[in-house]
Amino acid sequence: MGRYRYRTPALTGPWRDSQDEAVGDAVKAKQAEVDDGSASGIRWIVPGRIEERAGGAAPKRLRN
Repeated sequence: MGRYRYRTPALTGPWRDSQDEAVGDAVKAKQAEVDDGSASGIRWIVPGRIEERAGGAAPKRLRN
């Protein structure tokens, strides 16, 4: 099962269980808009993409 998040030059979203959740995060962050007319279903307001990570849990963040 893959994990998904959005990434733009300004922001990176949290890892999610579905691509739709990652797109929703990007839309909520005003980095993208839903575009039903495009093949991907998303129009980026800033350059961005949905990243996919194979496997389960995302790596833990290290604390200083």
